[in-house]
Amino acid sequence: MLENLQLTDIMIMYDRDFGISIFQNFRGYDSLLDDAEWLLERTHCKSRGFLIRVVMKGKKRGLWIGEYLHGKKGIVRQELIFQGYAENISRIILEYAGGRVSEENLLRRIRIENLRELDSKVIHDFKYYYCPSNRFLHECPHVNDVYSRLVKKYGGEKWIPYSLLALEMEKIEPCKDVIICPLVASNMFERILNLNRALKIRRIGEIRFVTPDFVKII
Repeated sequence: MLENLQLTDIMIMYDRDFGISIFQNFRGYDSLLDDAEWLLERTHCKSRGFLIRVVMKGKKRGLWIGEYLHGKKGIVRQELIFQGYAENISRIILEYAGGRVSEENLLRRIRIENLRELDSKVIHDFKYYYCPSNRFLHECPHVNDVYSRLVKKYGGEKWIPYSLLALEMEKIEPCKDVIICPLVASNMFERILNLNRALKIRRIGEIRFVTPDFVKII
């Protein structure tokens, strides 16, 4: 399966706890498994996730995907994908490596939501443990929806027990990409703080505490 492949010098790590890391100008052993193991041994902040590397076979471009688990040495599951959406992902990664695409554009294109289009069991099985901060604060679609629902139901100058808002937030159906959604964290107070932080960063509103137990929706 891994024979006669040309390896590129960029590797991308998706980690359950730490999000996406990009390793450029990677020079290893010219072996997918040995290179992956070398990188994993030198990357201390890892829990569970997978590595992606662009590979070529003849004129075809594709992706090698290798899964790693905490406490297990090396790669425990691997896949090679050459068809379909793998061509698009391969191209954007190589364009980034060649300086033709910005890191911001690359990260937008290779989000987990987009990678789900690949015929990859490793990626389909992957979940972040806790939603990555940047993704939650700027991209989570639930933030605007929850705020609109709360404003419609409790808006104005009303004082509302923050626990009541926290219970409303339990109605969210969490993303399939994460295990713990910041909006439905087990601690009710934490839920409100998370929502408020996202609202203020997006400049669409605020949950303001008027007493330790009551809030107003601004």
